[in-house]
Amino acid sequence: MDFNTLVLRLGIHPDNFINKENEPIKINNGFLYDVEQAVTNRKCLHCDNDDSVIIGYYFTETKCSESDNFKDILRIKRVRLKCKKCGRTFSPPISGIERYSTISQQVKQFILNDFVKPITFAHIGEKYSLTKNRIMQMFDEKVKYVPRRKMPHVLCIDEIKFSEELDQKYCCVLYDFENKEIIDIIKNRQMPFLREYFSNIPIKERENTKVFISDMYDAYASVCTSYFPKAIHVVDMFHIVTQLTRAVNTLRVNTMNSYTEKKDPYYNFMKSKWKCFLCRTEKIPDKRYTYMKTGETFHYDEMVYKCISFNNKFSSGYLALQDLFHFPYYSNYEESLKFIEFLSQKLDNSFSDLLKKVGETYHRWRFEIANAFTVGNKEIRYTNAIAECLNNQLKTIIKSAYGYHNFERFRKRAMLITTYRKKA
Repeated sequence: MDFNTLVLRLGIHPDNFINKENEPIKINNGFLYDVEQAVTNRKCLHCDNDDSVIIGYYFTETKCSESDNFKDILRIKRVRLKCKKCGRTFSPPISGIERYSTISQQVKQFILNDFVKPITFAHIGEKYSLTKNRIMQMFDEKVKYVPRRKMPHVLCIDEIKFSEELDQKYCCVLYDFENKEIIDIIKNRQMPFLREYFSNIPIKERENTKVFISDMYDAYASVCTSYFPKAIHVVDMFHIVTQLTRAVNTLRVNTMNSYTEKKDPYYNFMKSKWKCFLCRTEKIPDKRYTYMKTGETFHYDEMVYKCISFNNKFSSGYLALQDLFHFPYYSNYEESLKFIEFLSQKLDNSFSDLLKKVGETYHRWRFEIANAFTVGNKEIRYTNAIAECLNNQLKTIIKSAYGYHNFERFRKRAMLITTYRKKA
């Protein structure tokens, strides 16, 4: 390969070196290239005097890896000069390699490009024969700030578990429902942190948000009321259904554990076919259940209704869940509000403390729940599904790195991978 082509391939301009033929030396997973620095400029770096003399030579090695398959090293015979005017010594700089750096500018750019890829700092360091701490240091030096995105027309807000520390257990994540991207990540989901964050966003930008989607966390309701006055607050339908399904499932377990006949088909059915009690009645399998000990067969519908009849609390919860499943979505607001009030009253009149608690929650959030049934009409349904999807990506970033101790570093890396990678 031509000398100039070789040096250019390594990301350094050939004018820095004396053009000479030199065969590369094979080393582990790459080659060692010997080059000699050319002295074309003898201007003193300290006093700008042009009269300097060569007093010696020394060798430096610069990593010029282009991939994790080839780890090339450029060994440079550097020149040491001495100024005749001020008497100080210096080495002429080489364009493409920073002073005291052991990697070329090209490799640094490769590393910067890898910061937007879903790989860990340790993997990047292994790829370019650098330590994980050095890669994190470069990340902190080069990526000083990653800006948030503008407040969207439809804003989703949710949280993910970040660490086990008491004051940093959950961080709050903002999502753009329409563009399916992360807007920003807030250090903590507690109200003081949310108040400080949203108060720094201009009111005109916040007024652009027309729909605010969240779960039933009181702090989010306060944020919507205080900082998004023109937005309609919608509670995610998943959390509405989950409130009741968890209570019904607990009642199923209590009924199963209190059942005296352990060697009985109904006990086995409640234990093994628990999903049949948490789905719509029309989704119960149209087939027969075989009790292996006696060979008896029963239809799934028969088993479900027989099991819920063993406990009035279980029966009340199951029927309330079916009412919630079968209420027609996208009804008008008044009908939805009346249904939620009816359902919360029905749960409150039950004999179960679990169901009463769910009924109280539904009553307290009845306006936001009614919005979940009505806002968007039939064309679109506003949910936090995009938040749950992107949450999995954030959890993968945390898990693959075995956790982050520095929140700002995590925020910048997560924003680069999930949001700005698409922009790039």
